[in-house]
Amino acid sequence: MSEQFNSSELAVFTTREFAGLAGISVAAASKRLRRRRENSRSLVLLTRGVWANTGHPGFSPMSCVPVLTGNEQGYVSFLSALHVHGAVSQIPGSIQVATTGHTRKLRTPVGTFDFLQMKPDMFLHGIEWSETTRPFRIATVEKALLDTLYVSTRKSRRFARLPELSLEDAGFDTARYRALLKNHKLSVPIARAMEARLRTVAA
Repeated sequence: MSEQFNSSELAVFTTREFAGLAGISVAAASKRLRRRRENSRSLVLLTRGVWANTGHPGFSPMSCVPVLTGNEQGYVSFLSALHVHGAVSQIPGSIQVATTGHTRKLRTPVGTFDFLQMKPDMFLHGIEWSETTRPFRIATVEKALLDTLYVSTRKSRRFARLPELSLEDAGFDTARYRALLKNHKLSVPIARAMEARLRTVAA
């Protein structure tokens, strides 16, 4: 990497990645990045060991998700994905991420990330890669709605109230949704509760 960030460099990266590309130790890389941050408005520390170059043409807050999840599985879902697909007009207050890790909230200089723990078998279907410079995994519109309705049946009552949905405008396909629901093999009580909620939100 050069001493100054430019459009050819990474939009989101770890200190270890920077060290490898620069051919220096992790400790030296951390020191160099901290020094650069003092002189650059575009270089920000998201969390320990994770950096973002917000001036990069390929940067977006969602592109941070693969790096922030680390060794966990994770993908953008819920209202965030529904908004990306055009099913929700209101921009969510946080980037909502399904993860195999613990449920948690992470506030960073580029936005707040809500990580919601999901079972590993919820990661097998209905997820695609974004068509962006820094790709990230994102739920299809059908999968995003399925995830949202699934979480809304849990004891936490998350997503008990939903914004107005424009499913038809987002190209929502009921047959694809039902195929996803079948593939997820959810318990009968949960599937019935989700079906009842779907009739409400799709009315």
